[in-house]
Amino acid sequence: MDPLSGAASIIAIVEIAGTVISYLANVKDAPKGCRECTVEICNSIPLLHQINDRLSKASSLEPRYAEIHALEVKDGPLDQYKQALQHLVAKIEPKSKLGKLANALTWNFVKEEVASILARIERLKSHVSLALQMDG
Repeated sequence: MDPLSGAASIIAIVEIAGTVISYLANVKDAPKGCRECTVEICNSIPLLHQINDRLSKASSLEPRYAEIHALEVKDGPLDQYKQALQHLVAKIEPKSKLGKLANALTWNFVKEEVASILARIERLKSHVSLALQMDG
């Protein structure tokens, strides 16, 4: 994958993360789990920027950058991260005009699934962090 498509992919992921954060920030009287979810997503954004920076500098021809380029393959860690965020958006986006109130009321029904998605995101973040260290 060329650096521009890698950057576009990461920008798309950051935008989806921003959507998740926006939805969670608008939950009326957000429960603790909702706030924790926001923090987890916010904490992943600097890592995404690191990947973007590394991809822009890493030549796909150099073997030492193999780990960082392996992140951007189809169904690879970045693709999985994007899918997890999209799944999260589908779970938490307001389904009605009452948005804030509806999200607050439905949070208890989706919190276990959100926790599962966050655990998956955390595993992907660990994988990405290791790849950054190996190529560093």
